[in-house]
Amino acid sequence: MYRYKKAGKQKLKNAGLIFVIMVLTSIFSIFCYKIYEGIQINTYETQAGEAEKTIKSVEKMKEQGTQIAQVIEEVTSSVVGISKIKNTGSTIFLKDGATQLGLGTGVIVSENGYILSNEHVTGAKYSNCYVTLENGRNYSANVVWSDANLDLSICKINVKNLPYATLGDSSNNHVGEPVYAIGNPIGYEFQRTVTAGIISALDRTVRIDENETSIYMEDLIQTDATINPGNSGGPLINLDGNVIGITSVKITTAEGIRICRSY
Repeated sequence: MYRYKKAGKQKLKNAGLIFVIMVLTSIFSIFCYKIYEGIQINTYETQAGEAEKTIKSVEKMKEQGTQIAQVIEEVTSSVVGISKIKNTGSTIFLKDGATQLGLGTGVIVSENGYILSNEHVTGAKYSNCYVTLENGRNYSANVVWSDANLDLSICKINVKNLPYATLGDSSNNHVGEPVYAIGNPIGYEFQRTVTAGIISALDRTVRIDENETSIYMEDLIQTDATINPGNSGGPLINLDGNVIGITSVKITTAEGIRICRSY
């Protein structure tokens, strides 16, 4: 009888121990599941967050691209062709305009017809040149100001309500800043060409040897935006569409070096 009771107690203890082990196992399993579930949720949230950031980044890039395109389109409407020789046709944008007419570029800076360019494009003060607007109309212009050392000039046509570009402050320029050059390289086929680059350097000084004399051009902007004959006098603009320089010199002895007059 005693042995029977002892065996019964032992079985009861074993059953209790098993029950406790089962409870602990259940609790541990639930604990592990909760941890795993939390990891899964966090992983999902992280992936979802990264995807959302990527989508927003792409949308922002598209928006910026659209804004830049609109800015360039607006400035391009104010870019003109300039020649020292009058064409007998309706426009100076001939196929061989860059050589036959000395075709260059200018940018309208006021609604009543003031145009900023290079002196070597328009000629010196009190001289005349010929301007073709975006709509193809051709006008005679008077050079009202010029400076040979700066290689800058302002000419005027008697036209009102013109689209014009905004002059920026070149003192706020920074190396590495994106810029766009607009001009009329090599004649009719490529009028108002837009090229992109960055500001490669600031405060450059370049010596120009011409007619047995040397001129030192100072406070220049160096850019890698592509320019060609006919781009001279065209605007260099920043992301806001403000004119921060005027294309002046292409360094032909090196690749990717172009010089613009700060404005």
